[in-house]
Amino acid sequence: MDKQYNYGEPEYLCWWEDVIGVYTEKELYKQYKNTNLFDEEEQIGWGGYSTYGHTPDFETFQEVLEYLRENEDCILNTKFISHNMNIVRVI
Repeated sequence: MDKQYNYGEPEYLCWWEDVIGVYTEKELYKQYKNTNLFDEEEQIGWGGYSTYGHTPDFETFQEVLEYLRENEDCILNTKFISHNMNIVRVI
């Protein structure tokens, strides 16, 4: 099935050890709401890396999504990593 992209809504490339996909925030929540990804109490922190320079570290996945959503300059240039998951904003 082909995915239709909405350039008015942020989309994120996410990958784990054996899974890769492009998701909106709603799609991420729908697919992973029953895992610890959105559980604020079980977070182990998110380290950021950017080609622009300093990138903050965050405690929760929600903080990472908020940062990427509000900073369009992050597209393709800022990656966050937590344990075995990576996320980059692509749209």
